[in-house]
Amino acid sequence: MSLRINGSPSRPPVSVAERAVNAPSPAPAKVPEQVTTARPGDLFEVKTARVAAVGSNRVDEAKLMRDYLTGAIPPPADFEKVMGYKPVQVETKHGTRMQDPHGSASAPGGIGPDQDFDPMAKTHDYGYDLLRYYGRKGQPLGPDARKAADAQFRQDLFHHANDKKGLKNRWESRFWAQAYSVAVELNSKRQNYGVP
Repeated sequence: MSLRINGSPSRPPVSVAERAVNAPSPAPAKVPEQVTTARPGDLFEVKTARVAAVGSNRVDEAKLMRDYLTGAIPPPADFEKVMGYKPVQVETKHGTRMQDPHGSASAPGGIGPDQDFDPMAKTHDYGYDLLRYYGRKGQPLGPDARKAADAQFRQDLFHHANDKKGLKNRWESRFWAQAYSVAVELNSKRQNYGVP
């Protein structure tokens, strides 16, 4: 027995599996033109800057930033030319970090022991210079990249503070780590997580 609605026979419900089998195949993902026309020397830079997350056309910018800051990927090939310095790789107790060798910690009015946090600030400075680099290249990174740079800074500040000897020294260092990381995060929020 079949039902008729507006003069046409009704069809039995189609299962999800049948819909999947009968659905048209999605078009293959388009490979960015840079990859297909890249020269051998350019391939690494294209690969690090253009790898899209599965199922989207966006790069995981937070991961990209963390990978740059921890040395998992090298700086973009023309970073030194564009930004005027070559980042240095430093081994710390808590892993590899890439740094701006000319960077330094600073606090408004010189409040607190900012120079004690210089190594962490040099990594953070490199992260912000990556944001500036991509901005100058006309491919600014989104908010997640700046948030990741700030998060790495916070983590490194607290690693440094927790490595201090003596309860009083650790407590004081944690206080300043919190103060500096909050100040940086509030400034990023004020600038809408854009290019600094």
